[in-house]
Amino acid sequence: MNYHIRMENIILGSAGWRNKYAGKNNILSNAEIRTLLLEIPNSGIKHIDTAPSYGDAEEMILQWADQSTRIDTKLDKFDGLKDFQNQLKKLGRSINRIHTIYFHDPEIVKKNSSRELAQYYEEIKKRDCKMGFSLYDIESFETAYSIFPNNHDVLFQLPINLLDLKFLKFILENNIELDRIIARSVFSRGLIFLNDSQIPSCFPNNYLKVKELFEKIYQRPFGQKSLFELTFSLINFFHKRKIKTLFGVNTIEEIHSIIKNTQKNIQMNFEWDDMIQQSKTINKIEDLVL
Repeated sequence: MNYHIRMENIILGSAGWRNKYAGKNNILSNAEIRTLLLEIPNSGIKHIDTAPSYGDAEEMILQWADQSTRIDTKLDKFDGLKDFQNQLKKLGRSINRIHTIYFHDPEIVKKNSSRELAQYYEEIKKRDCKMGFSLYDIESFETAYSIFPNNHDVLFQLPINLLDLKFLKFILENNIELDRIIARSVFSRGLIFLNDSQIPSCFPNNYLKVKELFEKIYQRPFGQKSLFELTFSLINFFHKRKIKTLFGVNTIEEIHSIIKNTQKNIQMNFEWDDMIQQSKTINKIEDLVL
C-alpha cells in the first residue's frame, strides 16, 4: 500500500480544539486553529471531523478549511423529523462543504424505527452528503447496519483501540464491509501520549490490575513494545483492510508524528488476527476501563 493511499485513510478530529476533552483544557486560539487548517493540506491529509458540541470548532473549520478538505460533522440530539430537518437547515450554505453527517446521539438507533432512519437518510441524501452513525455498543451497530447493509453512503464511527477490540472482532467475524468503518478513539483519549507518571490517574481505582493485564496480553508477547508502537501496529492492521482511522489532534507536530509513524510501521506485522480472538481476556481490560 503506498503512502498516498494511507493518507486517504486518515481523518483528523477536532474535539479538543475549542473544548475541554479527555480531562484536558488545551483550548486553541483562533490564530492557532487557522494556522493548523492552513498547514493540514500540506501533510497530504484532506479529511477533518468536527461537531457543534466541539465549541465553535465546526464554525471555524467550515470557514477556514481548504476547499479540497472533506469535512464531517454531527447532529445533536433531536426530536422527530421536523427537529432533524431544522438541524440540517442550521448548516445553511455550509452544507455544501460537508462530506458525512453523523448521528452523535448513541440512542438514535434505539429510539427510531427503520422507517424513520430511512427517512433521515433520504433527507441527508438530498443535500448530497453521506450519513453516518457514531456508536458505542454492538447492538446498536448491528441494528443500524442491518437497515443499511449494502449502502456505501452510510458509514460507522466505532471505538477501536488497544483497550477495546470488541467491535473489531465483531466486524471481522461478521464480514462487515470494512471500507465503511472509521476506527475512532484509537489513542484511547490520548492515553498513549502520556508518560508513566500520568497514566495511573486515568484508572484511579484499577490501575494495577489494568497494568498487569495489559502487560500480560500485549507487552510480554510482543517483546515489550511501547503503547505507541503497538497502537501504530494496530493502525497498520486497519489500513491494510481499508478501515479509516480518526485521530484527535491539537498541533501540527502531532499530525507529523502520525504521518511519520504510519509510514514507519508499514512493515510491522504483529498477529492481530490472533489477538482479536482473545476476546475473553481483552474484555477483562475493557471491564476495568469502561
